[in-house]
Amino acid sequence: MALLSGISYENYLLLGLPTTSTDDKKDEVKVVSFIFSDGLKSQFTYAKPILDKYGFKGTFDVICNNAGKKGGYMNWGDIKTLYDEGNEIGSHSMSHVRLTDLSKKSIEYEVGKSKKCLEDYGINPVSFEYPFSEGSDNKTVVDIVAKYYELATRGNDPLMFLRCDGMAQYDQKNCKTYTDNGTPTYANKYSIRNWSHDFEKVENSYSEDQALQRFIDVVNSQSKYNKDGKVEAIPIIMYHGIGQSKIDSGTNVDLFQKEMKYIYDNKFKVITISQLGYDAKNNYLYIKELGSQPELPPTNVTTPTEVPTTTTTNVTTPTEVPTTEVPTTEVPTTTTTNVTTPTEVPTTTTTNVTAPTEVPTTTTTNVTTPRMVPEGNIILEILKNLFGLEENNPTTR
Repeated sequence: MALLSGISYENYLLLGLPTTSTDDKKDEVKVVSFIFSDGLKSQFTYAKPILDKYGFKGTFDVICNNAGKKGGYMNWGDIKTLYDEGNEIGSHSMSHVRLTDLSKKSIEYEVGKSKKCLEDYGINPVSFEYPFSEGSDNKTVVDIVAKYYELATRGNDPLMFLRCDGMAQYDQKNCKTYTDNGTPTYANKYSIRNWSHDFEKVENSYSEDQALQRFIDVVNSQSKYNKDGKVEAIPIIMYHGIGQSKIDSGTNVDLFQKEMKYIYDNKFKVITISQLGYDAKNNYLYIKELGSQPELPPTNVTTPTEVPTTTTTNVTTPTEVPTTEVPTTEVPTTTTTNVTTPTEVPTTTTTNVTAPTEVPTTTTTNVTTPRMVPEGNIILEILKNLFGLEENNPTTR
């Protein structure tokens, strides 16, 4: 198995964590959070019905200037549907550029204008996701993010410690935003650490079985720290493209379905980023309320309904902001014959909806043997471009 060469596990003390959960205890609480980055159409088309099936909500981070663009992005109707149904919509900037390369004025535009853009559509964004996972160590960037948002996320660590004290090499004992000398700390409310599950899968050419096992290991690694009903650490899993085959996206539909079923069957509590609060007096993060595990709805899957694209008005990009296209993967429409569709995720069309439905008709192929992602595949290249990786710069984005 390839080394995790592209992942900045500075705190890879997790190598010593248990890979399976401890014995079930009545007072054990297991929590997980899901981020869907970049506002990709495949997240609405394929991930949403599965989340709906299990009653889960996610945090969908949107690049404002890309909403409604052809080539794989959600439109504003999709985004509003997610928000109105209880999912969180976070900001992922206006145009997905490296904030550390910009002037202060342009950082204000990318960070602040993206909040105004979402508010213009009736969305109140609480959290911000740093493009390319860069900027949380830059005081100018953090100061501007703090003006507009309560929380901010970036990669790449399998666990986020709510007291920011689980990464011994950074000598943090609390979640203060800055050290005594004024530099940003490694983990804080504007540097909440997430884990890019699909990037690690592609980078290491995991088979589907290997990727599922790695997912299970990560979500259960919190059991070492969450004792006596207290939650000290949580995994925040980031996804990008959700596709129909094992080679055209970071996470295929069948794998995503198995992961969500595992979370439901093992009674994890699923929260969004906005459900994290901050105790300013004692400088630590906490979960506002856990609630109970959702009951499966009578209709297992609600088919997403396409809503006409709306164009953002009064959004002007300053000339000094570089234009950057985020590479995305087209999800091809395919039909497989003589294959029995898995019954775990039935597709049910929502009635009484006037807008036309554009969800592609697709049959998922049952695969019994793991399939390795070929070396040099296009998705690895896309994800490397997305995270800004180069051959000699193995830094996670």
